[in-house]
Amino acid sequence: MRGPRFAVLTVIAAMAAVAMLPISGANFSDTADNDANSFTAAILSRVFRVTTYEIRSGEFSGTSYTISLNNPLATDYFVVLRGGAGNGSNGGNRTPSQNYARVDADPHGNFASSTGASQLRLARVNGGGNWQGQVTVVESLADSAGSGFRLLDVVQTSMGPGVASTSATSATNWTDLNQVGLYGGIRGGGATATTGNRNHHNTAWATIVPSGSDSVTYTRQTGGGGQLSGTTTFSTYVVEWGADWSIQQTTLSGTGGGGGSDQTGNYVTAAIAPVARAETFVLAYGRTADNGLGDGWEGQIFTLGNGVTQNATESSIAVSAQYGDNRTAAVYVHSHPDLAVDYRFGTYNGTGIPTSSATGTLTIDGAAGSETYDNSGTLRSTTGTRFTVVTNSSGGVGTAYPRPMVWSRPTAATTATWVRSRTGQPGAIWLQSIDFDGIVE
Repeated sequence: MRGPRFAVLTVIAAMAAVAMLPISGANFSDTADNDANSFTAAILSRVFRVTTYEIRSGEFSGTSYTISLNNPLATDYFVVLRGGAGNGSNGGNRTPSQNYARVDADPHGNFASSTGASQLRLARVNGGGNWQGQVTVVESLADSAGSGFRLLDVVQTSMGPGVASTSATSATNWTDLNQVGLYGGIRGGGATATTGNRNHHNTAWATIVPSGSDSVTYTRQTGGGGQLSGTTTFSTYVVEWGADWSIQQTTLSGTGGGGGSDQTGNYVTAAIAPVARAETFVLAYGRTADNGLGDGWEGQIFTLGNGVTQNATESSIAVSAQYGDNRTAAVYVHSHPDLAVDYRFGTYNGTGIPTSSATGTLTIDGAAGSETYDNSGTLRSTTGTRFTVVTNSSGGVGTAYPRPMVWSRPTAATTATWVRSRTGQPGAIWLQSIDFDGIVE
């Protein structure tokens, strides 16, 4: 369970000896550090380790790619994966079979294939074009029943042509449905798609929700601007969070959009139990009736609150797009009293995504603890206790993918860098910087 920080005051006499103790679970080289945490961190173990790997052009050019991790992979982990094929230029249409990738092997027997102790493997169907993107690995190192989490299973689920809904079963039952988070497909464990028709990217868009004691249900959109062609396979991490977490799962539907996502009328909202914004992050998995850059799921922007005003306490979640169209989102709201979350908005074709830009930055709150950055080479990384989630709109109405596929990571103490593998069409951005450093055992 969460360590009582006030207990530190009772050991003042032992400060000199305690200061020499190693920090278990998170020994990072300092490039960003908050001295206020140093004494507490010396006697309490950080529960989380988070590493984001950024795969650059030329590294993942085939149908399989093995990431050499910075540390042996913990048993309890999940992945937030985001990316697309391309070289950062304005040209080159890519198909779902090229753009979509998923985790398909780890060291712990969660997949049919396995890797070494410090490896994860990605797969995609078509090796054409260079795949670029982020692979964020969130690891729970301790206190799985309290402030950490347990990985119950990684469910691999295939959906064939025209299949709108299916269910799968977790190999391990959860004990409390209200503490379950599912992380699959886009912004989860990823997906692979066999279709070579770029008008059918919607094959890989699904709401993913839990029910009962072990059921995982996927629902895709039929009709509208795209077809459910080929076979799509989802890798979904089934996670049960500890009792110190408040996990809310809700479904949001509606058609609102437009206006650069900078007015409340541009958003569809759904009610949630009140949460502290600074202690809460949001992930969503959804589907849309159309397949375009700016009205498909890749061009949906989501955040906490009403989409515009940032209040200390929020009672809703919000989703928008540059073009209003029917969408449904399965939203997971994660709150913990020792979590630190920073929300930043980038304006349409301004501080968000300019038309001609393949990369840009947003200023974020400084890292609460130690964090290291590898910002050179074709496989880059950030290791510490935080990661970023970027969602964005797109001004495009066609299917020139992968223009709206954007990913991000912290690249300095107060800087988040976003990247996409094809320029063209502007967008707005909501970025969350999520820092687990204060969560200790």
